[in-house]
Amino acid sequence: MRTPTRSLLLFTLCSIIWNTPVHAAWDGTLRSALAMTESGAAQRAFELLEPLEMERSGDPDFDLVLGIAANQAGHHTRAIFALERALMVNPNNARARAELGHALYAVGDIAGAKAMLGQAKTQGIPTEAARTIDQLLQTIDRIESEAGSSTRAYIEAVGGYDDNVNSAPSSKVFGLKPVSSAFSGLGFHVSGRKTIAPRWSALGSFGYSTRGHDTNALSYDSTQMDASIGASYRVDRNEYATALQVGNSTIASAPARSSWNITGEWTHRLDAFRQVNAYAQVGQLMYPQKTRNVDRYVFGASYGHQFRSELSVYASAYLGQEVTSQPGVGHLGHQLVGGRLGLQQPFGSALAVFATVSLEDRSYNGPDPFFLSTRHDQQWGLGAGAHWIPAKAWRVTPQWSYLQTVSNISTSSSEKHTVSVTARREF
Repeated sequence: MRTPTRSLLLFTLCSIIWNTPVHAAWDGTLRSALAMTESGAAQRAFELLEPLEMERSGDPDFDLVLGIAANQAGHHTRAIFALERALMVNPNNARARAELGHALYAVGDIAGAKAMLGQAKTQGIPTEAARTIDQLLQTIDRIESEAGSSTRAYIEAVGGYDDNVNSAPSSKVFGLKPVSSAFSGLGFHVSGRKTIAPRWSALGSFGYSTRGHDTNALSYDSTQMDASIGASYRVDRNEYATALQVGNSTIASAPARSSWNITGEWTHRLDAFRQVNAYAQVGQLMYPQKTRNVDRYVFGASYGHQFRSELSVYASAYLGQEVTSQPGVGHLGHQLVGGRLGLQQPFGSALAVFATVSLEDRSYNGPDPFFLSTRHDQQWGLGAGAHWIPAKAWRVTPQWSYLQTVSNISTSSSEKHTVSVTARREF
């Protein structure tokens, strides 16, 4: 989560320090560390004080300055420990209470941050600092509002070119060859969250999209519909959610695949810039040829991190299996394991570039009756693009993607390049 209040936090710190007399017992080390923090060298201040923590912890002045430096350097958990020690000795220290509120906000403890900042304000702090704390409290109120009832929607149009619409083998096998085509499409999506109790929310979403091709590939025109309904429970930095999801797709106006799954998910926010996620999913994929139907089970985890440069990095890994429900076609099921890595770097408020790489390995359950060998696939994906925001609520995304499947079954090996531009209007 990007925090727009980092400058507010430092301003509050400076207002409190500059307008409150410094304790007479402060030594040169504490004065130097505070000066470093005020000049923007909080990491140096933290490194100066950290080796002294075992010796000097319990001294409220040392713990206060250590907490301030740790806070501004991004070591929010260390800041919380130091500031809590300072408040145990001197519970009336409004400076420590305000900084503890900032640290709790950074680790995602919104309720704790709100309480601490409110108490710091009522204990008596400089007018400018109180005004800045009010701004931070307003930000917290907005976050709490967004975590409550909300609705989001968008419509989008896409156009591009795919050099292998039918995912045919790169080299000609049994007369199969790639079909290339320009394409265009439209789509919309709406999602909502409705608070039904202090910690409970109902969740729902619906999306629909279409894609049409030029005369080379009219038989690959497609539609996709997805819907979900579920609930979430939030406590401190954790959110637990479960949802039922259904989907349906067509190709050339004929049924292609339908699906359902139930997903359970846990999200833990380590702080305002990092979070981990784990999920389990069970469901079924259904085809017009019922012998292809499979039960699907997937388990996965992910980690997201936003750095001080605003670079965001995302990594995930998963494993699972698809099991056929019909006798005699066990070779259609497989075990899968995969992962994905992505990053995004903003450049100002109107432009961000992104890149992704993915890998999935699939080991099938038995010999293919036609090729008399057990199929094994590896699928690689690469992608790169940019998000451009030309006006409020608008987003334009040009991107390129590459997908390669390497298989010991010749008809299952393929590669494709896709380029596209998507224009989205959000509501």
